[in-house]
Amino acid sequence: MRRESNRNAAIRALLISVAILAGTNCLDARADWVATGPFGGVAEVIRVAPKQPNLVLAGSANGLLYQSLDGGQSWVHRYFPAQLAATLHALEADPRHRGTWYAGTESNNPRLAGVHKSEDGGATWKLLPGLTGKAIWALAVSPANPDIIAAGAADGVFLSRDAGASWARISPEANTDLRPVVSLAFHPADADVIYAGTTHLPWRTRDGGANWESIHSGMLDDSDVFSIAVDSRNPATVFASACSGVYRSGDGGGSWKRAATPPGAFRAYLVALDPGRPGVVFAATSAGLLRSMDGGVRWQRVSQHAVKSIAFDPANASKIYFASVTGGVLVSRDGGTTLADSNIGFSNRNFAAIAGSGRVLYISTVYEPANGGIFRTGDDGLHWRRMASPGVNENIVRLAAVPEDPDHVYAAGYRSLFSSTDGARTWAMQAGPPGGGHIAALLPLSRESLLVGTAAGLFRRTGGSWKAIELPGGRRSVELLQSSGGGAVTAVTAAGAFRSENGGASWAACGEPAANAVWYGLTLEPGPAGGALAATAQGLFRSTDRCASWVPVRGGLAQATVSAVVFHPQRAGEALATQFGTTFRTTDGGLTWQPLGDVGRNGAYPSALLILPGAPQRAFALFPRRGVLSAWIDPQQGNTSIGGN
Repeated sequence: MRRESNRNAAIRALLISVAILAGTNCLDARADWVATGPFGGVAEVIRVAPKQPNLVLAGSANGLLYQSLDGGQSWVHRYFPAQLAATLHALEADPRHRGTWYAGTESNNPRLAGVHKSEDGGATWKLLPGLTGKAIWALAVSPANPDIIAAGAADGVFLSRDAGASWARISPEANTDLRPVVSLAFHPADADVIYAGTTHLPWRTRDGGANWESIHSGMLDDSDVFSIAVDSRNPATVFASACSGVYRSGDGGGSWKRAATPPGAFRAYLVALDPGRPGVVFAATSAGLLRSMDGGVRWQRVSQHAVKSIAFDPANASKIYFASVTGGVLVSRDGGTTLADSNIGFSNRNFAAIAGSGRVLYISTVYEPANGGIFRTGDDGLHWRRMASPGVNENIVRLAAVPEDPDHVYAAGYRSLFSSTDGARTWAMQAGPPGGGHIAALLPLSRESLLVGTAAGLFRRTGGSWKAIELPGGRRSVELLQSSGGGAVTAVTAAGAFRSENGGASWAACGEPAANAVWYGLTLEPGPAGGALAATAQGLFRSTDRCASWVPVRGGLAQATVSAVVFHPQRAGEALATQFGTTFRTTDGGLTWQPLGDVGRNGAYPSALLILPGAPQRAFALFPRRGVLSAWIDPQQGNTSIGGN
């Protein structure tokens, strides 16, 4: 019960954080999208704000940035201009000024690579001049003078003496051995002493970069030096983590001795010294996270997780934060003896598909054999449960649930089809359509009837037998199937769209909304109204004759790509559509539209929209990296609680 209570408290804290960051209160925030999970995934870097111990930033390698205002108990996504378009390698804070952060990135887009700076706690960022376009792998802020910042780039070391306003190269351009620079550390009291780790051994300057010396005596040749840590109490003691293990120097890097780590820990990705407890050293290795209580002489494994970054709470010596590629955000409250995941609000997974029936949602992730797969929730995302995998290392890219039976669900890999009748607890492989190949779309019509769209065309299975369905104009590749209830079904192909009013038994061609239209969605209004909405690359279109003819929709939308559209299953005239990453809502059949929340401005783009018949007051949206977000769409409701009705 304690674990459950802590989780619910964390979710309440998440909702409060959303409201605070939006500059409003909980009751006024009902239009905001709230992350519901499944949480966790891959975390790359974590840092604590020196002036605000409860403020923590966590980032992913693909540039997603999350902020915690409650000491890591819950997380809220913050916009970062290079998210999902750059690699975030480094994140550092100015120890003097609240809200001043530096982030180092690399990207194929030169306008996103370099050093980014925020002076308002991550609300806004600017790319600093001088290093624009450079691949930045490491950052270090001098403890002696925080205006002095070192940046490790693919082509050497750069230094700023004015808090990033200007930069100068301090490593010899002709020295190809001193590049790329993947780790940096300052002497705690002398800003002229800088250590630099490269993909082949470490270097040191003692005069601010005027001269550099290779310091690899005692290290195995050609060791990638992933991190360097200098003891703040005794600066002559320096640790380094390398592909050949953990090293310690007692003379400022002049010579090194390899630490005797446990078997299997031959590769060390990170070494960190606990600033509050002398002699305590952490090493993230190929055998998990190790801790030494005696300066690296003896080691004990404290976690199997692969850790990439460590941050120590300046206000609580027993509290330590870890960014992990296998566990997301981990927190220790006993000095690193035990670690527990703390991912409420933090999500960075490869989400592929979403499906729902009644009040049950299913979601799948791909390329995560250890901690991904299929997840299920039956309470609007308050609790997610990881379900059984349909097959060994099977990546599920399509999901669909039977309308009248939420426990009856179908899953498709790239070429395999599975079904479950017990809520994804167990699975059975099914024979796919003959000659169908890759399954692009799944649509159960009942327990006994299933429509499948493939590159070879449309197929229907009744009982255990398959039948090829001819669309008007001949068989063609089917890319999308949507149901509007009552037997109304739509199919989208590269050559046009089609509708069926009798569960796919017969089909009629839809009119073309625009010349050479590229379709992204087609939804029919439930009931006899005859309304239809088409999401296309040329914008949103509206029909009053069941998709036979179309008129373009403005009324709050631009003439630009609308990526998803869905009618409300129960409320006449209500629908949702997504454009530019923002979800819009209409209550008049598509004539006028209003934005639903502010997710779009945060750079998040939903790939699917869903309204569950069992939870008609909520809209759900699937975000490919962040999972399921939900928003209230019931005008009678003002409560933002994730589990509310």
